[in-house]
This record gives sequence, C-alpha cells and structure tokens, in this order.
Amino acid sequence: MTNAFYTLTIMAVILFVIAYRKNKHGESISEARRMFISTLPLLLLAFTIVGFIEVLVPKEALQDWLGPESGWRGLVIGPLIGAIVQGGPFAFFPLFDSIFRDSVTIGTAVAMISAWGMINIGHLPYEFAFLGYRFVLIKYSIYVTLPTLAGLLAHLIFGA
Repeated sequence: MTNAFYTLTIMAVILFVIAYRKNKHGESISEARRMFISTLPLLLLAFTIVGFIEVLVPKEALQDWLGPESGWRGLVIGPLIGAIVQGGPFAFFPLFDSIFRDSVTIGTAVAMISAWGMINIGHLPYEFAFLGYRFVLIKYSIYVTLPTLAGLLAHLIFGA
C-alpha cells in the first residue's frame, strides 16, 4: 500500500500543479469532493461486507479450493467466483485483497480477476432479451474459457 500511496500522491500533486496553472484547481477540488461524497457510502458498505466475509469464510477452505495445492481446481473455481461477484472495483478489489490475496496462486488470481472484468451475470437477462440466446451462448463460451486460459498462462510463466 505504501508504494501505491506514494504514486497516487505524486500524481495528485502533479495534476494539482497543472490545474493550478490553468486556474482550474478550485473546480478540480470541488469535483474531487463531490466524487468522494458520492462513493463514500459504497466504500463503507464494501469494507463492511469484506470484514464479515473475512471473519466468516475459513482460510483453510480457501487454501484447499484456490491455493497452491488446488491444482487445476483453482483455475476453474477462481473464474466462477470472479464471475459471480458483482459490483464495481470499490467492492471487488477490497474483497479480493483481504480474502483471496494470501489464499490463491498467481494463476488463480489472474483467472478470477479476468472473469470478474469480463463476465457480468447481472447482464444475462438483458442480453438474452435483446441479443438472443445464440449470441449469449457464443459470448459466454468464450468468456468462460479465456479467464481460465489466462490463469493457466500466468501460472506457467510466473507461478510455481
């Protein structure tokens, strides 16, 4: 977190200087405040959910299903979890960081995050209604396969 904090601080200072030179720093601060206030409830709820899940989900179960000993199961189960978890980055990444970071292999992590980014189960009813079953079946047959392949590739290159 320290490196991310320093990087974001440097970026914020640079952007503030640029905005100040263009005399738009007040407008920029107002926009930042508005965004902070609008996302604060989401952050609080996401962190609350993550806290409960972290306490309620046994780490040993995660290690068995997603850890180094899971083998191919992690590459199959990880994308399923990623696809099922709904919500934006404010919900997903704190959840992933606190629950899965120390439990999953690099391959499983890549597969899980890829599936989360590609698959949105909440869109299925609309996709079926407007795009038809054939399109949805083709799309999801690709979307279910790619995260697992990405995870396998990450495992082969970076894992072990």
